[in-house]
Amino acid sequence: MRQTPVMISLCLYSTILGVLIYWVEAPTPYLSNSLIKRKDPASELEEWLKKFHWGNRQNLGPQGALPVYKFYSEVVEVILNLARKMGGSYQDSLLFLREGLISDRQFEKKLREVNLGTWLQMGLMVGLTWLFILGSLSLTDIKLPFLKLLLIAGWQGLGLVCLPVLLSYYRKKYFGDIGRLWKMLYVLNSLGKVPIARSETLGLAGVRDLTLVKQKSLQHIVEKLRSTCERVLKIGGSYEEEIKSLMEELRFQEKWHFELFEKRLTVVKLGILSLFLLPSYLMFIFLLLGDLMAVL
Repeated sequence: MRQTPVMISLCLYSTILGVLIYWVEAPTPYLSNSLIKRKDPASELEEWLKKFHWGNRQNLGPQGALPVYKFYSEVVEVILNLARKMGGSYQDSLLFLREGLISDRQFEKKLREVNLGTWLQMGLMVGLTWLFILGSLSLTDIKLPFLKLLLIAGWQGLGLVCLPVLLSYYRKKYFGDIGRLWKMLYVLNSLGKVPIARSETLGLAGVRDLTLVKQKSLQHIVEKLRSTCERVLKIGGSYEEEIKSLMEELRFQEKWHFELFEKRLTVVKLGILSLFLLPSYLMFIFLLLGDLMAVL
């Protein structure tokens, strides 16, 4: 009966691992019509852009409500508002935005796979630890107090609680400023040929927020974008080529930051393993040896 808590813990961790594995291996929602409503916001926005008819933009019913996903929805709203006020078609801008959305979905998929892989590795370590604990208690017939087992589980749980906090922190650190720059560049690219004052275009793009970009690796892009905006305000002209060049640079930086994110996750996993998972395993070994010595 005293081993019941261990059995419960083992079943709980097995369930968690099963859910994680299913989450990784589950078929995509596109394979079943019954799962269409479970699509992620990025998929919904892509479908919306596919079905969007420019001639019917004034009468969007409930079925045509714009899905919300990152800054892409804001850019679409800016384009639609300008079209309602000034007329004209911005289909090319929406097509370009859709291409960027597809690239973003691929990036998010890679990021999700890395995060899930991290969770799966940590979960497997915890599960193996409790399999060892259960097997050792069964073979030695040692009865450890429930409070000690709870202490081991609590220390492991503390490490697992730290994981999502660290994942969120590093995601914001490496990709927060990149997202802010993407929004500016997409708005500028979409409104490059719209007959409105350049100052209004820059205001809609939110270039005043360039001061909020703190990543040192992005400062060369910030400076180039700032100089481009200053030139446009002073002498006018087109900035299309500069914006496309900056988007290519930002795409490269995004890939580089992803590699940095992966390396940082490796350090995080080693840290959680060293501080929480391995000590809990050694704690059980110490307790088990202590009880065995007492019996002898």
